[in-house]
Amino acid sequence: MAAVNEALEEVKYVYKSGKLELEAKSVAELQHLIAKVVAATSKRSVSVIVPTYNEEGNVGRLVEAISSSLESSGRKDFEIIIVDDSSRDKTPELMDRHAASGHVAAVHRLGIRGIFSAIMDGVRVARSDVVAIMDADFSHPPAKIPELLKKMEEGGFDLVSASRFTAGGGIDAPFSRKFATILFNSVIRIVMGGVVTDWTGGFHAVRRDKLLNLSFKYPAKWGEFDLELLFRAKKASLKIAEIPFVYNFREEGKSKSAEKFSFFIGYAWLYGKRALQLRFSD
Repeated sequence: MAAVNEALEEVKYVYKSGKLELEAKSVAELQHLIAKVVAATSKRSVSVIVPTYNEEGNVGRLVEAISSSLESSGRKDFEIIIVDDSSRDKTPELMDRHAASGHVAAVHRLGIRGIFSAIMDGVRVARSDVVAIMDADFSHPPAKIPELLKKMEEGGFDLVSASRFTAGGGIDAPFSRKFATILFNSVIRIVMGGVVTDWTGGFHAVRRDKLLNLSFKYPAKWGEFDLELLFRAKKASLKIAEIPFVYNFREEGKSKSAEKFSFFIGYAWLYGKRALQLRFSD
């Protein structure tokens, strides 16, 4: 019995999509197993990466919205990769249910936490050459995904980022959050320089090989990984473009942030520190 328990504890990743079910001790092992499947089947045109934690109110609606958006734009061979960090609600059950369709890949991470590592694990197991990265709470509108992809294809871009601060973009949120976001992003733009208008939007389409070739140096607690992603992409001379989007304050689920003053202080400290590290210490 002890040996069985030890074996179970070694499993860190469980992957389900269609009739495929895989278990692995590391993301590298899982990536190797999936590569065998891709070699025997067809690749996807795009993989939408969605990290989750306690998103039972959004998972089903989001899968339907992403699927509808991509199908209406003529993209049938997509996959939605939901990467979950052992949610305590019904998220794991719901994502497995949707994974039965084959368009959804449910990736369960056991004993692993972190939004940035969840995103990168999703990218590593993706079965396509292009990945889209978005939040699970509908703050990033699924209807914008085809526009991100179209911009990438027509302009030959390596990374297309959705921006709240270009013409046509905006923020639909409580005043305190909207004001803090605008103010802080303005400061970040001054520190970081360059032509990027939105350094903390978190909504992108990226060429998978280009993203995996970037060397990230700093751990991330919240969305400060976005600063490093855009900084590394710019430093690597990737071809970058932006399209506008309107950020919608989350509809359901437990937010990764809060409308408390203490949150804004922590947010400013983490993002400000990361911006200064990247700009002056890297």
